[in-house]
Order: sequence, then structure tokens, then C-alpha cells
Amino acid sequence: MLPTTAAAALVVTATGASVAESSPLDSAGIDLTGKQSAMVRAQEAADEVVAAEIADRRQDAAMQSSAVQGRAEEKARAARAAKRKAAKEAKARAEAEKRAKKWVRPIKTWNVSSGFGWRWGKQHDGIDLAAPTGTPLYAMSKGTVLSAGYRPSFGNKVEILYWDGSISWYAHMSRIDVVAGQEIVADQQVGLVGNTGHSFGSHLHLEFQQTTQHDSPINPVPWLQSHGLW
Repeated sequence: MLPTTAAAALVVTATGASVAESSPLDSAGIDLTGKQSAMVRAQEAADEVVAAEIADRRQDAAMQSSAVQGRAEEKARAARAAKRKAAKEAKARAEAEKRAKKWVRPIKTWNVSSGFGWRWGKQHDGIDLAAPTGTPLYAMSKGTVLSAGYRPSFGNKVEILYWDGSISWYAHMSRIDVVAGQEIVADQQVGLVGNTGHSFGSHLHLEFQQTTQHDSPINPVPWLQSHGLW
């Protein structure tokens, strides 16, 4: 006696060609579905690759955009910092220039012992400011030392040309602290009060000239008054 499965197969075969011919069609249908599934899977894989590539490109673009934005922000910050620095430096220069061009007395405390004009049978071309020997003498503003040295009549003498064209002479100094050609600023010490040269007591002989070309003295009092120093 044949096994049940074998009998079934025979029965199927014996029943007709139509039943026997249906099996290859079914098999072909199964193969087609498998190919379609494989194609679908391949397409899905390809889509995933494309999606991944798009995501990578978007991420790269975002990173590049962020980098560009970061560089732009850094450049803007640097520009702002440079602008603040330039403004600060300009302000500092302006303040320094203002301080340098201010006017101060050549000696902090003075006692006028002799004025400008006729004295002892001749013209006295300056004013004498009595002070103890060794009292500091200062530049009255920003300027240049024209000469610094000993002169028989004036003793130790310093000539200064100021930024506005004014020319001052300091005479009878006990010490000179500057040299010819030196740039100086207001309140800078240029020497000390003394009694050198043709002098009869410790004092500063302060004189103003109109030009460096020849002796052209002016009355120091109006000049001092116009500069707020009298």
C-alpha cells in the first residue's frame, strides 16, 4: 500500500492535466513575487542611501553655513573691538595733547621783586620772580628747548619756543635740566632757581621775546595775563 502523500500525488495526477499543469504556474508566480520583493528591497536600500546622502549634504551645508556665520560674527566682533580701541587711543591722544598744551606758571610760588621797564638807568627786559635757590622751574607748556647753557650776563639760561610761537627765557638758574633741541611739555622741570650771572639775589629772571632772530622783548605781564597765569 502506497503512503498517503504518494497516493494523493497520484490522485492529483490521475484527475487531469489541468491539475497537473497548475503547479508550474504557481511556481512561476512564486518566483515573480520573489523577484519583485528583491527589487523592492533594492529600491528601498537605494532610497535609504539617497536619503542618507541628502542628510549628509544637509548636515555639511548646515556646518558650512554655521562656520561662515561664525567667521562673520568673529569678523564683526574684531571690527567692533578695533573701533573701540581706535576711539580709546584717539581720546587718549586728545587728552594728552590737551594736557601738553595747557599753560602753567614757570614757578609754583613767586614774589615779583622787579618789573618790566626802566630800571637803574637802563631797560629791564623781563620780570624778576624771587624764590629760594633750588626752587624747581617748569616749562609753561609744550615746546622745544632752543638753547640751554651759561651766558655771562644771564648766568645759566634756558630759551624755550612754545607750540603757539611764544618764546620764553629763564635766567640766573642754579641748575639746568634740559638740553637744546629737547621736546618738553607743561610742568616738566627744566632747572632750578639760582643766583648765577649778573644777579643780586636768588630769583628767576623771566623774559619773553617776539622772535629768535634778534632781541625783541615784550612785557611778560600782559602775556601771563592772556594765558591765565597772572
